[in-house]
Amino acid sequence: MQAQIKTAPYEYFDPVFDGRYETPIDTEYNLPDYCPDIQKILKCRAIPEVSSYMITGDTLTCDGVCDIRVLYLDGKGDSVRCCEFTKEFTASVKLKATEEKAVACVQASMAHLTCRAVSARRLDLHAAVSLQILAVVQKKELITCSLEDETIEKRGESFEAHQAVNALCHQFTIEDTLPVKNGKPPIEAILRRETACRVIESRISEERLTVNGTADVSFLYTSAMDSGTVEKLSSSIDFSQVIDCAGAEEGCVCDLRIFTGESSIQPREDDVGENTGVSVVIKVFLMAFLYQSCEVEMISDAYSVKAPLELRYAQSAFTQIHGMHAETLKKKCSLSITGDEIQKVLDVWCEQDTVQTVCEKAKLNYRVKYNACMLYVNSQGRILYAEKQFDHSFSAELETQLAKRADTTWHTDLWEYRIADKTTVEVSIETTVRSLLLSMDHVKYLTSANTEENAPDFDGKPRFLVYYASAGEKLWDIAKSHRALLTDVRTQNELFDDVVPEARPIIICNR
Repeated sequence: MQAQIKTAPYEYFDPVFDGRYETPIDTEYNLPDYCPDIQKILKCRAIPEVSSYMITGDTLTCDGVCDIRVLYLDGKGDSVRCCEFTKEFTASVKLKATEEKAVACVQASMAHLTCRAVSARRLDLHAAVSLQILAVVQKKELITCSLEDETIEKRGESFEAHQAVNALCHQFTIEDTLPVKNGKPPIEAILRRETACRVIESRISEERLTVNGTADVSFLYTSAMDSGTVEKLSSSIDFSQVIDCAGAEEGCVCDLRIFTGESSIQPREDDVGENTGVSVVIKVFLMAFLYQSCEVEMISDAYSVKAPLELRYAQSAFTQIHGMHAETLKKKCSLSITGDEIQKVLDVWCEQDTVQTVCEKAKLNYRVKYNACMLYVNSQGRILYAEKQFDHSFSAELETQLAKRADTTWHTDLWEYRIADKTTVEVSIETTVRSLLLSMDHVKYLTSANTEENAPDFDGKPRFLVYYASAGEKLWDIAKSHRALLTDVRTQNELFDDVVPEARPIIICNR
């Protein structure tokens, strides 16, 4: 005979893919007629950008474009030039299951890149794009919360947790025109560009998520007045999005992630034919995971005082969120050159940033990696390039020791630099991090309790015995091992805690 059980739903996000996938890019490029010959390559930058992605069956398909800009010295060797072109890429990633309602976020970065000039007019490029993919599906687990049978003793447990409310991916496009300000000359060609999006504020209301943020745009360009001169321009574009989100309500915890996808910054002509502005188009991807607090009640164990039971169990992971932690990690780094002197710095920037986070002993430990890059003019008036990789560790105190994991988003930016001496430039770099602190508790619970088929009932004769218990021994284990009612053991021995406080004899009387 099977005991009647009652269940309650617990919803969670089940990853169907969480990791990296690489796709190769190999191409050859012949310089167009308007580009001067290559004397020396200074820097090849390839920025992979996601255009779109979708999930069909058990496959995630991602399309994107790689913006490639090669900075080089022309035939005279005294001016920095740029040849730019794009290379499309696509990837098909198998998921661990076929899920119609899976939601994903995809972020692209360069895994490796080699670029060389085969001749003064031809480039050979070999690269690989790395896609960081997180695809989840919202699932429901039925947890046994009650078991109805007077002959069965039940051990119930309850604890606080957070369950999934909704996961959504939202796409939108930012378009604007930015003028060249502060008396800067018109644009001849854009050498380097950066786009990044930041969330300033997010609000959750009934069935709705509101996100306010800004898109930061910066670029380096050659002057139309003097092709040997380079200028920098930066600006910000505000945005606001209102997104329908089923199940959202005040009090929900929102793990929000924002990624910049395919973007374009192109010179824009004015009425007299000069490029005194740029047209900006940025595709943005928003990923949001919403949670709400709940109390989980479950039956973790059972036994019968009348007959043998066949018990079956399951184990599930329950999410507990311990808050958000945001911080700005600052570091000063030195870029040094050997055998030469720095006369002038043309541009300094950061690229290929990564952040790893580990929670342990009430501390959040960060490991931040990035490349610091510099274009400069040496003492002979030649333009050169230098870069250096940095690896720093940071630590932050947490208010709780319960957090075991941190899901972190970040953005690294260079906010200041100065020439420290003739061979060294000191740069100040900030990495803004935002971490969702959480833990995953794996708990076993009862799924069924059946009387063993054809098994005889226990001997029903009354018994009286004395059991010598050790300090800290659990009353449940004592009662279960002797098939006694737990309430009887408590009342007969005046023990109302879950464990025996000290070594002592325990009276057990089976009725």
